[in-house]
Amino acid sequence: MDVYGTAAAALDRLVTRRLQPPPEFVGAARRALGALDAALRERGGRRGGAGPGLQVLKTVKEGSFGRGTALRGGCDSELVIFFGCFESYEDQRGRRAEILKEMQGLLDAWCRDRILGLRLQFPEQNTPGVLWFQLVSEDLENWMDVKLVPAFDALGTLSPGIKPKPEVYATLLNSGCQGGEHAACFAELRRNFVNTRPVKLKNLILLVKHWFRQAFQEEAQSRPLPPVYALELLTIFAWERGCGKDAFSLAQGFRSVLGLIQQYQGLRVFWTVNYSLEDPTVGDFLRRQLERPRPVILDPADPTWDVGSGTAWHWDVLAQEARTCCHHPCFLEAAGSPVQPWEGLGLPRAECSDLGHCVLRDSDQETPEDSRSLDDTECHWAGDSRTVSPAPEPAAAASTAPSALGAASASALAQVPARELDRFIQDHLQPNPRLQEQAKRAIEVLQRCLHKNCTYRPSRVIKGGSFGRGTNLRGGCDAELILFLNCFTNFEDQERHRGEIIKEIRTQLASGWQDPVPGLRLTFPEQNTPGALQVQLVSAAPETWVNVSLLPAFDAVGQLGADTKPQPQVYTALFNSGGHDGKHAACFAELRRNFVNTRPAKLKNLILLVKHWYHHVAAQNQEQPGPSLPPAYALELLTIFAWEQGCKNHSFNMAQGLRTVLGLVQQYQDLCVYWTDNYGTEDPALRTHLLGQLRKPRPLILDPADPTWNVGQGSWELLAQNAVALETQACCMSGDRTPVSPWDVLPALLHQTPARDLDKFISRFLQPNRHFLAQVNKAVNTICSFLRENCFRNSPIKVLKVVKGGSSAKGTALRGRSDADIVVFLSCFTQFTEQGNKRAEIISEIRAQLEACQQEQQFEVKFEISKWENPRVLSFSLTSQTMLDHSVDFDVLPAFDALGQLGAGSRPPHAQVYRDLIRSYHCAGEFSTCFTELQRDFIVSRPTKLKSLIRLVKYWYRQVQGHKMPKGKGSLPPQHGLELLTVYAWEQGGQDPQFGMAEGFRTVLELITQYRQLRVYWTVNYSAEDETIRDFLRQQLQKPRPIILDPADPTGNLGHSARWDLLAKEAEDSMSALCCTDRDGTAIRPWPVRLAAGSGAEAAGQARLSFGPRAAAGAELRGLRFPFPPAQSGAVRGAQGRGQQGAMGNWESQVSSVPAPQLGEFVQSHLKPSEPCRKQIELTVETICAALKEIQPFPVVQSVAMGGSYSRETILRNHSDGTFVLFLDHLAKFQDQKKIQQEILDIIGQQLKTRLLALGLTDGYQILRLGGELNIEVSTRWQTVSFKVLPAFNALGFSENPSPWIYRDLKRAMDETSAYPGEFSVCFEELRKKFFSKYPRKLKDLILLIKYWYQQCQKKWGISSLFSGYALELLTVYAWEQGCGAEDFDMAQGVRTVLGLIEQKDLLCVYWTVNYDFEDETVRNVLLQQLRSQRPVILDPADPTNNVSRQGISWPRLKEEAGLWLSSLKQSGEAPRLSWNVLPAPLFMTPGHLLDKFIKDFLQPNKDFLDQLHRAVDDICTFLKEDCFRHSTTKVQKVIKGGSAAKGTTLKTGSDADLVVFPSTLQSYTSQRNERGRVVQEIRRQLEVWQQKTQFEVTFEMSKWKAPRVLSFSLKSKNVNESVDFDVLPAFNALGQLHSGSTPRPQVYAGLIDLYKSSDLQGGEFSTCFTELQRNFILSRPAKLKNLIRLMKHWYKQCERKLKSKGSLPPKYALELLTVYAWEQGSGSESFDTAEGFRTVLDLVTKYQQLCIFWNVNYNFEDETMRTFLLTQIQKTRPVILDPADPTGDVGGGDRWCWHLLAKEARQWLSSLCMRDGAGNPVQLWNVPTVQTPGSCGAGLYPAVWVRSHSIQR
Repeated sequence: MDVYGTAAAALDRLVTRRLQPPPEFVGAARRALGALDAALRERGGRRGGAGPGLQVLKTVKEGSFGRGTALRGGCDSELVIFFGCFESYEDQRGRRAEILKEMQGLLDAWCRDRILGLRLQFPEQNTPGVLWFQLVSEDLENWMDVKLVPAFDALGTLSPGIKPKPEVYATLLNSGCQGGEHAACFAELRRNFVNTRPVKLKNLILLVKHWFRQAFQEEAQSRPLPPVYALELLTIFAWERGCGKDAFSLAQGFRSVLGLIQQYQGLRVFWTVNYSLEDPTVGDFLRRQLERPRPVILDPADPTWDVGSGTAWHWDVLAQEARTCCHHPCFLEAAGSPVQPWEGLGLPRAECSDLGHCVLRDSDQETPEDSRSLDDTECHWAGDSRTVSPAPEPAAAASTAPSALGAASASALAQVPARELDRFIQDHLQPNPRLQEQAKRAIEVLQRCLHKNCTYRPSRVIKGGSFGRGTNLRGGCDAELILFLNCFTNFEDQERHRGEIIKEIRTQLASGWQDPVPGLRLTFPEQNTPGALQVQLVSAAPETWVNVSLLPAFDAVGQLGADTKPQPQVYTALFNSGGHDGKHAACFAELRRNFVNTRPAKLKNLILLVKHWYHHVAAQNQEQPGPSLPPAYALELLTIFAWEQGCKNHSFNMAQGLRTVLGLVQQYQDLCVYWTDNYGTEDPALRTHLLGQLRKPRPLILDPADPTWNVGQGSWELLAQNAVALETQACCMSGDRTPVSPWDVLPALLHQTPARDLDKFISRFLQPNRHFLAQVNKAVNTICSFLRENCFRNSPIKVLKVVKGGSSAKGTALRGRSDADIVVFLSCFTQFTEQGNKRAEIISEIRAQLEACQQEQQFEVKFEISKWENPRVLSFSLTSQTMLDHSVDFDVLPAFDALGQLGAGSRPPHAQVYRDLIRSYHCAGEFSTCFTELQRDFIVSRPTKLKSLIRLVKYWYRQVQGHKMPKGKGSLPPQHGLELLTVYAWEQGGQDPQFGMAEGFRTVLELITQYRQLRVYWTVNYSAEDETIRDFLRQQLQKPRPIILDPADPTGNLGHSARWDLLAKEAEDSMSALCCTDRDGTAIRPWPVRLAAGSGAEAAGQARLSFGPRAAAGAELRGLRFPFPPAQSGAVRGAQGRGQQGAMGNWESQVSSVPAPQLGEFVQSHLKPSEPCRKQIELTVETICAALKEIQPFPVVQSVAMGGSYSRETILRNHSDGTFVLFLDHLAKFQDQKKIQQEILDIIGQQLKTRLLALGLTDGYQILRLGGELNIEVSTRWQTVSFKVLPAFNALGFSENPSPWIYRDLKRAMDETSAYPGEFSVCFEELRKKFFSKYPRKLKDLILLIKYWYQQCQKKWGISSLFSGYALELLTVYAWEQGCGAEDFDMAQGVRTVLGLIEQKDLLCVYWTVNYDFEDETVRNVLLQQLRSQRPVILDPADPTNNVSRQGISWPRLKEEAGLWLSSLKQSGEAPRLSWNVLPAPLFMTPGHLLDKFIKDFLQPNKDFLDQLHRAVDDICTFLKEDCFRHSTTKVQKVIKGGSAAKGTTLKTGSDADLVVFPSTLQSYTSQRNERGRVVQEIRRQLEVWQQKTQFEVTFEMSKWKAPRVLSFSLKSKNVNESVDFDVLPAFNALGQLHSGSTPRPQVYAGLIDLYKSSDLQGGEFSTCFTELQRNFILSRPAKLKNLIRLMKHWYKQCERKLKSKGSLPPKYALELLTVYAWEQGSGSESFDTAEGFRTVLDLVTKYQQLCIFWNVNYNFEDETMRTFLLTQIQKTRPVILDPADPTGDVGGGDRWCWHLLAKEARQWLSSLCMRDGAGNPVQLWNVPTVQTPGSCGAGLYPAVWVRSHSIQR
């Protein structure tokens, strides 16, 4: 077992064969410790047992055996027993001897029983505080030292992933304990820390421990060596820092650990997974611990235990051995080269004696920072202390000084691996918290001194500089104190008087500073910055200082509110003062600080990294004097710009960010960066100034606070040179040594580019250069040659032609986008349909030939895996060292040659081509590749400038797609559609080859915003002369807009089914940007373009963007009139803005007549107010709000809240509702609101009129005083919103969330005033608004649809009142939340769901607990009273007293109307089942005492349903028995009904059935596996024949498996109202004919077990053979238990819908068995409390890691084979839940399924209302053990042998 003599490659084998303990010894030891554990629990907890004090709370197995790191030969184990008599650490110390004595008696009694396979030995008890003995194997080769340790249960019950409370450790530290004295109390944490590590890491630990044992066996007797646990921790540390992967080289890891041992004098290792520095007591202690002599290795569970203990152990002996062993075979590769250790921060580098990265050894850096992440590790070395002289960094000039880390450390940045950059920043660049605090206190002292002593006292002081912005580096930093003085009334005053004021301030500081901050002294350096007083705060710690610049300034901006811009006049005054180049930048310091300081922490870390590199370059610049660099602040802004444009995520790859900034630095001559957060182009003076700045030479980086200051000024050459060099270093390289990809960021932004500069923008950034194009063409030609000459050389298939497509062929490629489409036309395709059927095999062949050819052609290809079974494209990347600088992405598409050979100027394709296409296609554009030449030629023939415009539009589109497209909200229109729209705009706009680029861009954006009117097509390749084509075009052009037909393929509508609304929103924003604005600030005028036209369409009166009405109801195409649906009328005002929407056609037609697919379009076109109307009303409402707030002197309006449909964004077109809620100062409580006199409303009305006239608002509103109400009608030509003015008590005050006492006051007020329910709900209007604000726009569109339907119902009933429909809005929200939750959904499904809920009105119970819940007693009583009231119940989420379903809705009539609409949907061909699965009352909100009613109402199927289901099942059973194999030698031995239908646990909503057919041909388990695919195919064939003879209709589900194990299909017949889903499974008849009450013979299972052991079968592979047993196991149970199973299945389905994208959940069958187990163990009664059962099962789910459950009803431990197998099964990874019918089927599955996801859900549900009884009290839990043992099943084995390290909770 010599580790040195083992080859590196053989180390894995050495560990597994020679170092891991034998399984027999491990099993015997586990059984022994389990038995001892059980004995201690049993006898210690028994009354009158060994002693009253021995109450065992829990036990934990620790030591190397418990941690999973036991070594063959000898190992150790600790059994830590937590006793109830220890109530503190002091108790443990005081009573330990007494307890040990009692334990000795227990141990002696236990030892009398012989332990199979082991001998017990009792050595001398020489370890205080423990009892120990040895377990020795009978061959004496293995032994285990077992220690029994009594301990205080300091931690209590631990939850996974939860840290112990800080008080645990604070109490430990205050107990006066010695280091590690109470380490046993934390054994569970210690074990979990190691035991959860990967298996291979534990193997590495074994290897290190074996090396230690082998090398130091004799030394250990003479000198104290470190404990092996220290080596375990050191090994984990090395792996975490250098590898972190589950699979790695043991030799590398071994070498890395020995390297750390060699550097033991610098080791400081600790973890903060269980404790951290956040708690002051623990933090101070840790800092002291880490100052101990090295090595320091703190136990991750107990901070008092330094297992490294630099003064106690002889680490030098280990280090000497580690240095001398590197030449041995175990550290040599097969070729003889040395194995390289891992690299990472804190790990030594290969061939070096020092660190991979330097860490300074000063007092500040030796203390870990408080901001360290909780799951972090820390390692510092003390051997690399390099000193650099500090130099100050001026405030607003180029900083030429390196940071405190110095040039040496900065150069180390290049060697930091990319993945370690975050750690590098944390360890070396982030400022020290202690110095930060000192500097903060010092600056506060400076402020007080200035306020107290100076003649010129500042009105306010602002902290600026990198210290104020939060971007200061460790060591030295700069701070600015901006003193705003009242004596400065303008910028000129500041200039005149600043000198004398600075002199006076210096005098006062020099006399007033008496070192008030310990550790900091104040000095006055040389004053080299005009207008500022410079002071330096120098720390006692080396290399640390703060440069403070005091700048007296004019307070130009004043106090600004959050998100408020300065007034434009501020900047006008700045320009007029002659201020330039940041002369008055100090006046805007607050804006500058806020701009940077609000950024994410990680972005600031990136700024630190960039500045650190900058200082290194600046130091070089100092050594070689040259032009000044730009200021460090310029790099801060450039970093923010890079992040905003390329990433914008709070979590990102640090190396990518660094690489992006370096790339921008290299492009400094193109940099144009500015922001409009504080100033913009709206003001003429600002616009003129900005345009002047933009005309200046680059680089341009404007300060976001001061537009006169270009901080980009300075020499960038040296920075650019160093950026090039750094990009090639390790910090910018990924793990495979390839460069990290930067973010996609240009040095200038499109929307910030002036309109006149767009051509320059395109040529500079978008147009590819010749070298790039030549390389791409070379790559394309290579692949084309391959396809023509090599690909099908030995095949009958011929390549007819190869056509280049995509942007590279059209001439519209963007720079850096190296992609190419190649279409290969093959002879094997003779028609369109063959292309669809055969393309997958052709693509496979091309791929195979490419792989074979790449070696001889000297190129490499990397394929993209397709997610489609029948892919239409082969995607790959091509690289070549001889041909390309970078890879080129290819799409190769095989196609049918429909067009033949096309020549230049050829005539259009023959009409027959398109006739064939129309007959063949199934989905739009399916065969568009066949027309690639036509698509390419359509673009390629266009003028060069038009192609440039296409490039610009594509770039804009990609920016939207990459940075602004919300995830999960559908897909944007295809890029090709935008290309065609650009061509169309140019054609319709005049076809000038030298057009204005800004006008063209503006026109395309305008067209996008008008997408609902777009109808664009060409007739260059197909026309309407042919009847087939004409009819098809008529259909295409009648579809919902937008319509953009592919000019080459009429089946391709590029406007269909995409999120044009998202693109239109971005287009509207872009139209107001600088790129679409003229020099004078006016919008660029678009070209006059028709919104609906085609080449050849000459319809009169069609709309243009600049004038005229929109398209009429028809358009002509070569003399043929098409009946197009009418577009909305109204005028478009082009550049002047959007036109008013007119009333459209017969928009009040019945909504129920709208086809389901067009409901979304119906909402947009008919129900939503037009955008111009909405904006106009919004402006009027804002003015009214402002006027209401100014009402005085009485009543005083504290604030105004908007309410009603208006605030919820659910207003309907034409007429809708809203409220102005006025919170009045004199209303001090709810009761006051009842005393409101009508005079107050009169006063408000009169004052409002006066205020509005004063504000200049004379029209667009009407104030009405009717029926005691004050109403305001806000109107436009087409829209009216009626607002009620409602005075109210401000119940919430300034709080965003209500507290329970608010609702207690509400209830009290209602009782006192006899108020009706909901009378005070207006006080909570802001909560309602907040509730609705979080929901997606499409849900609000669904609400509009439901409200509009309700309005139609009201009109039908003759009701004319304006009703907000709030109850229906809430019902719609509930339906979406419970049934969908997706932002994009099918509108018709939502409609059906809401209508279905209305039909179940008598069961409706809907409420939310977002603002109130059941915790408070008063609120709970209100809620319970509401929930017990007559249904429907729909509670206002803001006011629990308000059941909004009572507010004016005639529910019976509404139910009738809902049924009518649903039936109309069915008659229109819509499938009736296509709705969300939503119950009228949610389970989560159902009180526990109502669960039985919930099951009966919603889950139990009715008799009709069951009868239909059984008839369908009987029909299929009869077919299988009598018809399926009638003409075959195969006989059906029996057919067994399985699944929920047979077990009696079917849910109301699921009609499915499992049928297991036992054919005679399947005579063994093996034959079932081999032959079942054939049987399934035969059953399918016979079913297809059978259905033709009967009135059945069968729809099969396609299987993805070649040999499927199941036939799935749906069956419809006249006997069944809806389809029934079937699974038919062929199986081997292993059981034969079962008789009632009989169990299978052992031989049945013996063959199954043998097959299972000898193959790689999954457990439960043949469970179908035992369907009868599975069915009978459940079927025989009481009806109420089956109802509980139904409840669990319903809960599981809800979880499944929510979690299916996150992982694979356990099978539903596992939950059924768990439910049966819970009932058997916890109740057993046929009449039990359902809530108790539900809670018990969920509790078991949360304890899944402990579950071990099985039954012996069909198999047991009596048969030896079965016994051995079962013992193996139940020792598997938990959870273990064995199928009671099939012992190979573990449906618990260990870690096979994501039980943790289900457990997380279960924990949340344990706090639900289901877990409370009628009085609101928690329901009881059944007492159910988590582990089923052989002993508990009567097998006569040790009852606790099988209990793992988890404690059994009963």
